[in-house]
Amino acid sequence: MKRIFEELACANVFAPQSVDASTDKSTSFVDASGVGEIAFFVSTAALGEGKTLTVTLMGSEEEGGGSAKAIGDAVVFTDSVGTQPQLAVVSYRVDPANPRYIGLKFQHNGDAAVVCSALAAAAGLYRPAANGWTLAV
Repeated sequence: MKRIFEELACANVFAPQSVDASTDKSTSFVDASGVGEIAFFVSTAALGEGKTLTVTLMGSEEEGGGSAKAIGDAVVFTDSVGTQPQLAVVSYRVDPANPRYIGLKFQHNGDAAVVCSALAAAAGLYRPAANGWTLAV
């Protein structure tokens, strides 16, 4: 049995950096081919009580994220405490009807700039054996 870090492919899609309030930021895009689901983890410093982080899943046919379009509606996360770092988790079940490359667009409405970062994690799809599970005698 593999350990969890051996089961998941992880990518740092937005290096930690200061992000000004009400400023759209985009992550790097990850290739969704060969995976069943991708989870994005957006981490921020404390935003302030009642302040929000808005995250939109984006899809593109280009590896670099060119001409990206929103996939679904934006998700809003609210900082209910105001003094603790925040973690927003957005999960995407891969849909062949959507673009191959997936990323995020996000922004917060905190009173000041805060440090943000994002990580993507995915597990590979289950695939039958290369020989099609034929019995070889």
